[in-house]
Amino acid sequence: MKLSYEWLKEYVEIDVKVEELAHALTMTGSAVEEIKATPQGKTLQLEITSNRPDCLNMLGLAREAAAIYGKKIKMPDLSAAKAERTSMRVECQIKAKDLCQLYTARVIEGVHVGPTPGNIVKRLEAVDLRTVNNIVDVTNYCLMELGQPMHVFDLDRIKGAKVIVRKAVKGERLITIDGVDRELSEGMLIIADADGPIAIAGIMGGKNTEVTAGTKNVLLESACFDPVTVRRTARKLAISTDSSYRFERGIDKGMVAPASDRASKMIAASTGGKIGKLLEAGSRAETAQKIIKIDVGRTERLLGASVGKTRIKKIFRGLGLDIKKESAAKLKVKVPSFRGDLMRDIDLVEEVARIYGYDNIPSKVSKIIPQGERKEKPKKVDEKIRTDLAGAGWQEIMTYSMVPYRAYEDLSSISASPVEIMNPLSEEQKFLAPNLVDGMLKVISRNLNRKNMDLRLFETGKIYKKTGPGEKDIMESPELCIGITGCARKNWKEGAVQSSFYDVKGVVERLLSGLRINTFFKTADIPGLVTASHVRIGNEKRLVGFAGEISPKTLERYDISQPVFIAQISLNEVTRHAVLEDTFTPVPRFPSAFRDVSVQCDKELEVDGLKDAMEQECEGIVKKVEIIDLYEGDKIPAGKKSLTFSIEYALPDRTLTDEEVGAAHDKIKKAVAEKFGVTYR
Repeated sequence: MKLSYEWLKEYVEIDVKVEELAHALTMTGSAVEEIKATPQGKTLQLEITSNRPDCLNMLGLAREAAAIYGKKIKMPDLSAAKAERTSMRVECQIKAKDLCQLYTARVIEGVHVGPTPGNIVKRLEAVDLRTVNNIVDVTNYCLMELGQPMHVFDLDRIKGAKVIVRKAVKGERLITIDGVDRELSEGMLIIADADGPIAIAGIMGGKNTEVTAGTKNVLLESACFDPVTVRRTARKLAISTDSSYRFERGIDKGMVAPASDRASKMIAASTGGKIGKLLEAGSRAETAQKIIKIDVGRTERLLGASVGKTRIKKIFRGLGLDIKKESAAKLKVKVPSFRGDLMRDIDLVEEVARIYGYDNIPSKVSKIIPQGERKEKPKKVDEKIRTDLAGAGWQEIMTYSMVPYRAYEDLSSISASPVEIMNPLSEEQKFLAPNLVDGMLKVISRNLNRKNMDLRLFETGKIYKKTGPGEKDIMESPELCIGITGCARKNWKEGAVQSSFYDVKGVVERLLSGLRINTFFKTADIPGLVTASHVRIGNEKRLVGFAGEISPKTLERYDISQPVFIAQISLNEVTRHAVLEDTFTPVPRFPSAFRDVSVQCDKELEVDGLKDAMEQECEGIVKKVEIIDLYEGDKIPAGKKSLTFSIEYALPDRTLTDEEVGAAHDKIKKAVAEKFGVTYR
């Protein structure tokens, strides 16, 4: 944004050096990057943040200067233009109401196109704008003065006496005023007449309705277009104009009609034209007026400075904010339409701070209050998991949170319901990740294609899922994904041992054991996986994840030709059960007794069920139950398997007798036989 110092002084009476003004504007958020001398006086080049489109014009920056120096604003003439009866009639229609809230047009008849008045030329040249003629230059002048982009059409070249705001259809083209023949994509917002496009809304007009030396009647457009659609269209067509720059950041809807009034009067004055009635489509109605309550005492406490209510009121009035009501300690402030960035009381506190001056706020060292707990439990659990896995030789990966639809489609059985992004950058980034497995398989595929064949990878990230029909019915969940492929280990004695399901199962058990969580696996039929299991922890019946081997069909879609074993675990559930505090367990004073038991059972019987039953039957005496052998051979009937368990018996306060151990062992065998129908070898 270029600011002419001489032009600025038309709206606010300040008499300071331009360098001082530059410093003041920079300190209040409108950074001045350069001061340039021109024949019209000093010009400042400013960098305006995207949340302050109200400062992309002279009037907005005059408000900033008025607030800084405690001056009053001298407003330009924004009174309604006196309309006369015109012979030409035009109809305005909005067919894309979601992309255009308000469209106004005004007929100005009998214009004489010629040179621009000298005062306007001087102001435009001061901000490096090229002058064209006494009509186009007025719209540029009002753009820089008020921040409202406008466009002028040659009315006699508009077909059908009709102006339509609509979306472009496939195959439409327009030669813009820069002489370029542009293909319009379907859905772009355009201004059209009865024959077709005459302008790209908010960006650039068409050559077919351009004002020329022979123009006699014009149509002045002033409208409010959707910022997102203007930005998309400008990027797609590779056009950037002063108008599109402002529309992209959001204009003041309340300035649409006043800007048209000012421009039409200036055009009539310089061309001798006759102003017609303002035509409107859409609605001028604003959203509910924002009234924000601010506590003066709280403001001063937050800033650490005694600003005073009088100074605060003066700052607000300088910025164009209206004090609707006040009490001894509070103010009720009405926010004007041009300050869409002010939403809460803390925003008003920030306005006071930046105008009062951050350098005027005394610096002080606050009392340091020791905090024993600086990290929440989820963060600690996440760090412990990552540290343990990295320490065990696993490599951490990071994948994208935005994925294509096939990330869900290819792995739908292990995915959450997909969440579509409203404004995706591309088709490859159209959805939020419904699982972490897709990213894991892409990383594995990339490594395998580069001959890195033995991989042990993990990632902690978030998955997203829809929980209802509304736009806000979205839940994110932190997850852990583990993947292994190739050799699990390789040494001179064993050779190369290929990865298996038990490697990924083992790392999950070992990892959760470090968090003092008992882990159980339940065999499951999960489409897309072979040798699959659901994961359950503690005494909970709910499932917290899955582990298994990715099916060959799925691997083929990722261009992977060797087995891959995956686990995905919910970190919310892990955090809920995790125990992070270290405890001391003394070395047992009394010896343990060990007994082995071999059972013959159905192949489908789960080991965890047998272990649970053995531990619970003589709880207090049984210290540990471990499986030490699995046998399926000639001496075992078909459909059966043999399992051998080692049971450790112990008491903390005395040594168990042989009779006590024997009785407990017999009790366990009897209970297990009755519950599961097993036999003993």
